[in-house]
Amino acid sequence: MAQQTSPALEATPPGTDLLMGLPAFYESDFSHWGHAETVPAAVRGVRLGLSRTDADRAAFGVALYVDFTATEADWKAYQEGWVGRPG
Repeated sequence: MAQQTSPALEATPPGTDLLMGLPAFYESDFSHWGHAETVPAAVRGVRLGLSRTDADRAAFGVALYVDFTATEADWKAYQEGWVGRPG
């Protein structure tokens, strides 16, 4: 996520809202690693990419993708990792 966040920030004009999607679905196959592609790991990666590239970016956020498959654990990880309060 850090490697995806940095170029997304560089390509998006500062006044344009940018949302990075957090993987709120479970899939484990040749293109996805279900044990690694999690909301907590994605939040850490997005924060790292943001801090490296544009830490003061105002029009930036994250969104659970896809929200209708998100579990209670996904929402809790989002609340604790991104919003900064217990879920």
